[in-house]
Amino acid sequence: MKKTIFSILIGLMSTLSFAQFESNNGVPTKQESNALYDQMDLQRATQLYLWAIPTIGEKGWENANIDAGASNDGQFVLYTGREGVAGILTPNQTVQYVIAFYDFNKLGPAVWEIPKGKTAGYVADAWQRPIIDCGITGNDKGQGTKLLVIGPGQDVPSDTKGYTVVHCPTSIVWFGTRNMEVDQKERRRVNNEFTAYPLDQPNLKGRPMLEKKGDAFIQAQPHGMLFWENLNEVIQREVVQERDRFFLAMLKNLGIEKGKPFLPNERQKRILIEGEKLGYQMAINNSFRKRVEKGIWWDDPSNNWRVALVNNANQKTEYYDQLDERASWFHEAIGSTNAMVCSKPGPGSVYVGQYYDENNKGFDGGGNYILHIPKDVPASQFWSVCIYESHNRILIPNGTDKSEVNSSNNLVQNKDGSFDVFIGPNCPKGMEKNWVKTLEGQNWFTYFRIYGPQQAWFDKTWKLDNIKENK
Repeated sequence: MKKTIFSILIGLMSTLSFAQFESNNGVPTKQESNALYDQMDLQRATQLYLWAIPTIGEKGWENANIDAGASNDGQFVLYTGREGVAGILTPNQTVQYVIAFYDFNKLGPAVWEIPKGKTAGYVADAWQRPIIDCGITGNDKGQGTKLLVIGPGQDVPSDTKGYTVVHCPTSIVWFGTRNMEVDQKERRRVNNEFTAYPLDQPNLKGRPMLEKKGDAFIQAQPHGMLFWENLNEVIQREVVQERDRFFLAMLKNLGIEKGKPFLPNERQKRILIEGEKLGYQMAINNSFRKRVEKGIWWDDPSNNWRVALVNNANQKTEYYDQLDERASWFHEAIGSTNAMVCSKPGPGSVYVGQYYDENNKGFDGGGNYILHIPKDVPASQFWSVCIYESHNRILIPNGTDKSEVNSSNNLVQNKDGSFDVFIGPNCPKGMEKNWVKTLEGQNWFTYFRIYGPQQAWFDKTWKLDNIKENK
């Protein structure tokens, strides 16, 4: 049987882990020393990959914005429709994404004006840590607000009347929101009224929003040396976070050092490339076979649904900063706001994912499956089932304009009030609205989202069934 890259790398690691080195009077030989340093640096490269996942995911969206013509000065880009959101990590197909980035290294404080309306967004730092939620999930409750965002080392202006002052600890700040207006006229109004600009350049207020057409961008963390090139760009421009100093020490021996050009030698390139391969496989395992405590929602060993977003919004616990938890979520997805990890009924959302079938195998695009959704879904807004391609974690490409089944789309309902969602190459007669097509050769996973979760979700009296083969 042909070995996968994963099995080859695991075999390599097992061999090296148990290798016995002969020393020369207690000192490794030169050859043994080199082999041990190769192993040390390879192990570190894999952990650096997991550590860097959040910032490289955000960098992927920044790259998409730049590709659409935006500068990192607060200009917004709209991602809308199946084509527009096609490259985003695990997006919801129904909502619109309105995204801007801002570079404090080049500009002074930033202003973000958020209009009244049904939006849910936040200000985040370069590691996807939320600073403030806004819109219906923020303090403004969807009534609109004006933020004054201050970068590291920048002074707060003397006159801040009319602003909510926000401090960002990193050089790059992300303004991201979801436009959840259903009425098309209201959607357009909200998008037209979003604006962000440097405080000392009010002439940039009200610039036309750009639109990303979905051509040639994948936001997922890139492979090979491109991953490390993106990471070097982040390291060079960013403020050093105290929690990350040991990780920066590990990067130094791999050729990435703040204030110096990234010119890796052949040995470093080889280790970085292999480290990215193995780190990526570890990230898959860490996401799709979660072992973190928060990964379990329903206390039922036979239930395969797992909590998708397992990190705290600030990525901290009492005694440690979260590493595996944030790597799990940000391998799969983009963005982590306080409202996305809500713990009580109200505005916000909850996410569970299913990554493998009842036979403990990943889902096969050539097979037909059914998800039964019991009646009375505890959603005050809507619920959705999105199907994602496993490798890039994007909406599954299937030759149609639909990768999602959404409760707001006039679905076919069973007599008892429940719903059946069909996933696979073949659609049962009359169930087109409840069906997402998959193709032979694809692997996929799914998210079940609830917007506006109600009490039955939190007390767990409402429960999702496993996805099953539809024979």
